[in-house]
Amino acid sequence: MEKIKYLKRLPFESIKNARDLGGMPTLDGEITSWSKFIRSANLDDITDKDISLLKDLNVSTIIDLRRDDEVYKNHKRLEKINENFSYHQVSLSPRAMRYEEIQRIIDKKDSIGKSYISIIDNYKAIRKVFEILADNDKVTLFHCQEGKDRTGIISMVLYGLANVARSDIIADYEISSANLGYIERYDQDEKGSIFRVTNPYNMKEAISYIIRKYQSFESYLYYAKLDRNSIDKLKKKLIE
Repeated sequence: MEKIKYLKRLPFESIKNARDLGGMPTLDGEITSWSKFIRSANLDDITDKDISLLKDLNVSTIIDLRRDDEVYKNHKRLEKINENFSYHQVSLSPRAMRYEEIQRIIDKKDSIGKSYISIIDNYKAIRKVFEILADNDKVTLFHCQEGKDRTGIISMVLYGLANVARSDIIADYEISSANLGYIERYDQDEKGSIFRVTNPYNMKEAISYIIRKYQSFESYLYYAKLDRNSIDKLKKKLIE
């Protein structure tokens, strides 16, 4: 377990795209804490072996960032999660994208990065997620369906609050499409690849939006009405 504690990508058998947020250098010369926050794809097919591994990693809380309709499809499978962990469903994206919105992205009239703005400005959900992250004294795992978009936004804010360099936040975002096997399965010119491949410019656009509108990640969370105590607890947890 001591070796696993310092693995960036975690070796689950049924949970894809799982990695610890620890080990990232900050602009202050610090390093982000290991064994505080884990990001991943969904846990719908979780095995008993992976439940044991989560417990060995000191995970006590699961945050599911998916919509009600996504969770309902697999609510029976989630019984294992509820039985073993403190489970919270907090939808960052209240509705699925409309056909015309999808088509505008395919036609390159809009970007995936632009679509992240509605997630970033969903203040009530953002506040709830970060309250849970701040209040848990053990390890929290947060996930969406594939662990790249909604999960990527939460990871971005955590890294931003820790003062991780923009280039490192973007690089961490890019990894998801490789971890999920999409780089191997989708050609870059295929129509669906725009939704599968975590293009660095998507995250660059999201970060730029936060800095332009809110000046800093801390100010952004404060704007979302996250209290000062929670912000301070998060900053303390994020740094070794």
